[in-house]
Amino acid sequence: MPGRLHSIPKLKKYPSGKLGSKIVHSVDENPFPLIYVDLTHRCNYNCNYCYNPVRSLPDMSLDYFREVCRRLPNRVAFRFMGGEPTLHPQFLEFIVTANEYNHMVSFVSNGTMLADSSFVRSIKNTGVPVIATLSMNGGKNNEWYRFIDNDDVAEEKLTALKNLDEECIGRIAITAIIVRDVNEGVVTQLMDLSRLYKNVRYVHYRSVGKVGRFIDSEPYSLQELKRVVDEQIPKDENYERKVKFDGLDATPGNRCFGCMGCYEYHHSQKIEICLIDFAKPDTFSCWKRGKLIEETFQIETFFENMVQFSTFLDNSFPEHNLKLEAGSF
Repeated sequence: MPGRLHSIPKLKKYPSGKLGSKIVHSVDENPFPLIYVDLTHRCNYNCNYCYNPVRSLPDMSLDYFREVCRRLPNRVAFRFMGGEPTLHPQFLEFIVTANEYNHMVSFVSNGTMLADSSFVRSIKNTGVPVIATLSMNGGKNNEWYRFIDNDDVAEEKLTALKNLDEECIGRIAITAIIVRDVNEGVVTQLMDLSRLYKNVRYVHYRSVGKVGRFIDSEPYSLQELKRVVDEQIPKDENYERKVKFDGLDATPGNRCFGCMGCYEYHHSQKIEICLIDFAKPDTFSCWKRGKLIEETFQIETFFENMVQFSTFLDNSFPEHNLKLEAGSF
């Protein structure tokens, strides 16, 4: 029986879903088509922007995840995150397990492990079609990477992207945080890369979420982010833009209810662009994104979980000094 595998943990050990979140579901009644999963809190980067910057919390158990997969009432798309999810010693087994239960898999990576072509080949050898999302906050520009990722990693990122494309493990997404007055130029650079690599199908831009560790500056709103992107990526004259999700639209009947969380559209026959505004109160009603909670067989709305977990980290790990003042680094 599932209840015998994992007893309900104490609040002080597993805060997620226990600190006042208003929308919490049992995995047996999950309503979300997309579920985010933190496989591990370990990471080999030390970014200035990180919603999950404390490394001492335990990895997710594969047995627990397998039971979640079994109990979910409908097929979902999992998005493996962290920390750096590829550092979980059973990363490949998580991919295979999700697929065994007919769930879809994507993962978000900083690219360190993916810069090793043999590791990318091991993902391909699972036989599971995945969407690999590569974080490229600086595009090809190390100055931007130093500000956001805290290191000169442009070459490593481009190697990882080349490996993913050449191994054809599945579709590729490239993504960047847009920091006001810092790296707006990455919008054009990511679009240029999407044209260069045939398997890049998605380009994501998101605002700074004031969660976890971040440099304290004013983030772009979703409306502002859309203007920044539209100025650099004009509409394709040969293709009619097709909007999939419109968090800016508060018209009655719109399924996003004006939640201000994302704006997603087909830019061309090949490329889909998604703009995301992270962790604002309006986004707590997002019907699309859920977050799997460690050990409790519960799922929260993703954005609300980020805020709740960030509050827990602030209170429990004050020595980490998570909020960085602009210019202090």
